[in-house]
Amino acid sequence: MIGERFKLVRLDYEFRRVRVLFVKDHPSLPTPTGLVDVKRGDELELPRWHARLLKELGYVEIRDGHVDLDYINVHHFKERRSSGGGRLTQVPQDFYMRAFELIERLNKLIREAPSQAILRDREVAERNLLDIAEARLAKILKLTYSGGEEFRDKMTPEERIVYNHVLEVLESWRSYVKSSIAGVGSVAR
Repeated sequence: MIGERFKLVRLDYEFRRVRVLFVKDHPSLPTPTGLVDVKRGDELELPRWHARLLKELGYVEIRDGHVDLDYINVHHFKERRSSGGGRLTQVPQDFYMRAFELIERLNKLIREAPSQAILRDREVAERNLLDIAEARLAKILKLTYSGGEEFRDKMTPEERIVYNHVLEVLESWRSYVKSSIAGVGSVAR
C-alpha cells in the first residue's frame, strides 16, 4: 500500500504543468482543450510528461529550471550541516522527483557517450541522494517518535507518507500495549 502511495506522488509530479518554449513549429498540437497550432517562440504550460515527450522530439525546451549535480550537492551540504540538531532542512516539494530525473539523465548520457566525468557525476549524485534520504529518514523517525508535527511542512510528499505510516504503526503499538496492560490488570482483580 505504501508503494502505491509513492506511485501516486510520481503521477502527481508527471501531471504538474511546466512552462515550455517551442523551438520549432508544431501544427495541431493535442491539448486538453483541443488541437492548437504552435509557432516557434511560443510558450505554453503543459503537463510534465507531455513536455518531456515534446523535448525528446526536439520541439521544446522545458523552462522549469534545469537540475544538475549542484542541486543535489547543495541540499546534501545543508542536510549534513543540520544533522546534529535533528532538524529537517527545507527542500523543494519535488526534490526527490527532480533528483531521480537527474540520475535518469546521467544514466542516459552514460549509455550514449560514457565518460569518466559522467560516471563520477552519476556516482556522486547517487551517493549524496542516498545520504540525504537516510539523514532525513533518521530525523523523521526521531520526529515521529517525539511528535514533530510542526515539521511536516518541511517534508516532501514521499516523506509525509513515511511519517504518517510510521506514526500509524507507533500509535497501534502504543494502543496494543495499553489495552493489553488494561486487560491484564482487570484479570488480576
